[in-house]
Amino acid sequence: MLAAGGSVYALMNNGGDDDKAGGAAPPTPSATARTSAGDPAPTGSPSSSAPSAGPVPTAFLGTWATAIDNSTGHNTRELTIRQGAVGDPVLTLVADGPGYHCEFVAKLAEKPGTGGPLEIGPSTVTTGKPRSSCSAGEATEVTLLPDGRLKRVRKDGEESLTYSKR
Repeated sequence: MLAAGGSVYALMNNGGDDDKAGGAAPPTPSATARTSAGDPAPTGSPSSSAPSAGPVPTAFLGTWATAIDNSTGHNTRELTIRQGAVGDPVLTLVADGPGYHCEFVAKLAEKPGTGGPLEIGPSTVTTGKPRSSCSAGEATEVTLLPDGRLKRVRKDGEESLTYSKR
């Protein structure tokens, strides 16, 4: 995980924890969710949707959320994982912040084991306002943490984001 204090702009543009935009430009979110250790994860109630049969373990299914607070303001992420076969779009991500709204979709890349992890392919932008604020994300791996939260890590292991179930 990255050191605390990274900006969304730098993180969302494959950067480290330096503010490459000097704090002036809006963040460019990508569906490769990333943040630093210690960012607060909102709490929520369990999902009420009933899972259907398929390869994605039931514990991963539902809607997950987190937030990133930095010099650009409050930035939220809502991740939804649905049941689907390899090659199906199983992950959607909505990224919102000051001056932008982005939506992404990504496919299941490999059949997961009984307890995961989920190997998720690169994402594509489905909605972007403004479109220039949104960029496709890299492949990621999604795991469940012992405390019940979900962790999504970029495949190179450089950056991650932790979500709580809604």
